[in-house]
Amino acid sequence: MHTVGPVSFAMRYDKMLRENGKAPSKREMFEETRHRKEGKVYDRPYDDTQKKIQAMRELEALQADQNSESHKDSFDEVMGNAPGSKRLHGLGVSRKMQKDIKSSTSLILSDKVMDSIKKAVTEDVQKDIITQREEFAKEREAHAAEMERMSKEFEFQASKLQNMIKEPEEPETLDSIAASLGRLRKKDPTLTAEKIAAVLVSTLSSDA
Repeated sequence: MHTVGPVSFAMRYDKMLRENGKAPSKREMFEETRHRKEGKVYDRPYDDTQKKIQAMRELEALQADQNSESHKDSFDEVMGNAPGSKRLHGLGVSRKMQKDIKSSTSLILSDKVMDSIKKAVTEDVQKDIITQREEFAKEREAHAAEMERMSKEFEFQASKLQNMIKEPEEPETLDSIAASLGRLRKKDPTLTAEKIAAVLVSTLSSDA
């Protein structure tokens, strides 16, 4: 049975059928399987699937304005699927459910269409996973570069402070170094005064 996560296509189809009193279109089924949770942040807010859904909606709106009897299926047009379907079999559509709706309502949705929806959803999920991994790798590299830069800056400021201890200079210079070290501590809370003192003591000891 075709599924998307813990909820099968048949269960979603059954739910939409009962709520709307008519069989959902292929576009509606595709959109239903790609709902995004409210409040959750996604790396790609305008991904390929959302663009496809928008294109389907625009095609449906355009055809509605034209008042044509020979409308093309928006899902087939956007996804490139060939037309043709058969009665639902083995998808959990109960006989009672069929009797509850009007006899004119179509219960046609092909296994081929189900496969095409599942394939499109799976491909998009895989793209999301790849994008998330790439974003994570970039963030990790950027963090490592920033930590290395901060380490070099700290070593530079510590060296200047050490030289000042040996050869006192103007008060302005000391204030400048103190300000630089303060900025570094704001960026890295683990850079405590004790750590700074330890580096200075180690440096002075090695030069003694």
